This record gives sequence, structure tokens and C-alpha cells, in this order.
Amino acid sequence: MPFNFRRMPKPVKMSKVLAINFRPPAIPAEWGQTSVLAEEYSEAMIQASHKMLVYKVIKILDVPLYPVFMDGRQYNDATWTQARQNGQAALRDAHGNFLLADYGRILQDYGIAQAIEKKIIDEVWLFGGPYFGFYESRMAGQKAFWCNAPGLELACRRFVAMGFNYERGVREMIHSFGHRAESILAAYFGSQAFLQGLYGGQPNLTPMNEFEEWLLEHGTIHRKPGGVDYGQDEYAWVSALKTSWWRPIIDANLVKV
Repeated sequence: MPFNFRRMPKPVKMSKVLAINFRPPAIPAEWGQTSVLAEEYSEAMIQASHKMLVYKVIKILDVPLYPVFMDGRQYNDATWTQARQNGQAALRDAHGNFLLADYGRILQDYGIAQAIEKKIIDEVWLFGGPYFGFYESRMAGQKAFWCNAPGLELACRRFVAMGFNYERGVREMIHSFGHRAESILAAYFGSQAFLQGLYGGQPNLTPMNEFEEWLLEHGTIHRKPGGVDYGQDEYAWVSALKTSWWRPIIDANLVKV
């Protein structure tokens, strides 16, 4: 009698998430609900990763406040509503740039480093509205490196804090994940200059590894080869990532720095 071999399932990485939902009273009720966006995004990422990545949101922490900015300022409902109605009223620094959230304060206030080090969670999702000062993705931890934003040194293993806007939808969330993947893979393969060259429109780039070859074929998360900016199909781009790349994308501690 012939043996009946069963195909082994693909490896699945369960990534435990803490979602911090900054949602003050002035946020329009018709904007996306964080619980729904988190569920839809998690399902989309299962499909896009071919079941290589499964998110488990262990808690959504509702915070009815605006994040504090790096200079200590903070919106209230009146000032944020003014900024939403007229971008000229948005809080800015001395150089005219929109203010950035104080990540160090957020991570400290909610005990993130301890939760990461104890492996209670693996990453953080920050939900907020326009002008809340979140990066699309940012890495923190020991020897944190560029992940579409400057790395933030913290006494714990490396992790990524995603920044999501509940005025938008799942497509924009996948777009943010694409920037995370680009940055981590660029560090993994030593391709930061190549990726920067693509974004800068540098012609005649010569690929030196499989990731750079893949980028020439598929483009960046912003643009298809020869296409227009923001013309990329983000879901298709993420789905095309090679199976062997998912482990470092999910766990940046696997990248040697």
C-alpha cells in the first residue's frame, strides 16, 4: 500500500499587538472605527502574506486624548478642529514642519518596553487622526534602525510601532506596512542606498542582490516601474514579497546591525 504523505503547512508567525487608540471627542463619528480597521487589516495581511503573518490584537487601549508633541504642546478639541478645517492653523515647529508625536513619552506612559521585553506584545499600532504626528512606521528598541523614520533607542528588543489614520482605510494601512517592509529589507540586504536611489529617480541602477532585482521588477511601495507616484497596487506589491523575507520583516531582531 502506498504511503499517504500529507503536505506540511507553511510556517505561521503570530504577532501580538497592542493598539493604542487616540480618539478625542472631536473626532467625527463617521470616521473608521479602530476595532473594525484592525480586524480588516489583520485579515488582509493574512491573505497578502500567504498566511506567513497572523496578527493577534491582544488589546485596544482607548485614549480620549491628543498625543503630546515633541515640544510639549498638545491639541485640544478646539485647536484640532481649527487645524482640520484649515491646515494653516495646524501646530508647526520653527521651520514650518508639522509637529511629531513624542514617541518616547507614549512608549513610557504605556509600559511598552517592558511588554515587548516580556514578549507580552510584539508590536504597537498607534491610531489617530490628521495632524496627530505619527509616522507610518517607526522602529524602537536596542540598535533600532531606520524604518521609514529614525530609529528610537530603547532598552528592549527591537519592534515596530505602526501609525494608522482612522480617517483612511485598509489600503493606506497596507501602504504603511509596505514602507516598513522596504526599510527592513533594505537593512537586511544592505540596500539602503539602492532604495534611496529608486525614490530619488536615479537612472541606471545596478542590482547587487535579490532584493534589488525584485525592486527593479516590482517597483517601490509608491510607484510601479515606469509608473506615477502613488500609482502602486499596495496589496499586490506586498503579496509579491518572497516567502523567505517575511521573518525579518515581522521580527527586525533578525537583522544584523
